[in-house]
Amino acid sequence: MKTIKNKSQKMKTIKLFATAILITLGISSVKAQTTTTTASSSSSSSPEIEFGVKAGVSFSTLKTGLNAVTDKSGKTGFNVGVFARIGKDLFFQPELNYVSFSDNYKFNSTAFQAKFRQLNLPLMVGYKIVNTDELIFRVSAGPDLYYNLKKPIAPGGFKYKDLTAGGVVNAGVDIGSLTFDARYSLGLSKFNKDLGQKSNIFSLGVGFKFQ
Repeated sequence: MKTIKNKSQKMKTIKLFATAILITLGISSVKAQTTTTTASSSSSSSPEIEFGVKAGVSFSTLKTGLNAVTDKSGKTGFNVGVFARIGKDLFFQPELNYVSFSDNYKFNSTAFQAKFRQLNLPLMVGYKIVNTDELIFRVSAGPDLYYNLKKPIAPGGFKYKDLTAGGVVNAGVDIGSLTFDARYSLGLSKFNKDLGQKSNIFSLGVGFKFQ
């Protein structure tokens, strides 16, 4: 039974990365078409499109007001994904990320560790405060969706939801083709309604833009 579950998890991970690759290739195709169109046209109003890959570390805490939940602590996880950035000073940035993190807590004095393996879809709108060829400083914010690829362990009779939503704020710096980001994702819907848990994730990341 455990072997079947492991195979199922591997298949989900393969599908995740296959989806990420397809999105990257699709964005690349759109960028190439845009570049060709721009070169063959005298108009300078075509939107600027960039895409890239990114990875980083994440730290999460599950916030709750339930008195039975105590000794809450998070563990450092990781994230990896692809992104697109569409626009010049004002831009739209969708992403597709794989996120992994863990949280420890006690429920009625019994210890639990909830391990999350999730697909993350942020949809941010941002503005480049500084925008030069050598340096870009940008801020962005928007809705944030998370989908559980694997059910975390929970106390008996309690279940974690597959899909949750939140909001994300991001500050980033681009130096040439390198990108650096600091991000905070605030859970707006409850991961576990009965436990009253919402996720709060702080992450740091580095990426590479394909120009």
